[in-house]
Amino acid sequence: MSSEQLFKKSPSQALTYYYISEGLSFIVNIIIAIVLMFLWSHFDWWHFIFYLICAFILFDIVYAVLKPWITYRYTYFRIMENYIEIKFDFFFKTQKIVKLERTQFTERKNNPILKKLGLARVSLVTAGHRVSFPLLSIKDSKAFESMTLDYLRGADFDV
Repeated sequence: MSSEQLFKKSPSQALTYYYISEGLSFIVNIIIAIVLMFLWSHFDWWHFIFYLICAFILFDIVYAVLKPWITYRYTYFRIMENYIEIKFDFFFKTQKIVKLERTQFTERKNNPILKKLGLARVSLVTAGHRVSFPLLSIKDSKAFESMTLDYLRGADFDV
């Protein structure tokens, strides 16, 4: 088994959550664009502003369709016995590796949509930074928290 096969993706419900989240932000952006178009027509602003607003709407449609798919498709994580690794491999490849012994605490965040889909946002906080996992199932997030606490229980690391 190669090391690439050990990486995991978020559950399939994460894609649904990403689309719902982007859909809600798309609705807010459309409302802003409609208000700007009303103001454009009411105050007789420069005609070129109308084309900028239409370009903004078109860009927002493409963004709302592609970003959730890209985020779901190209974000991976791996939990080993003494470190975690998070990898994003779309255009700019980033890889974050954090040793568990540097952990100060873990955070698990939910909202009503995440709870309905059975997902959670998990972050690992160290003294220097925060590493956020892709969306995990609630069961996996609790298992990760207990594994981290078991690893750190009684440890005397000098970090």
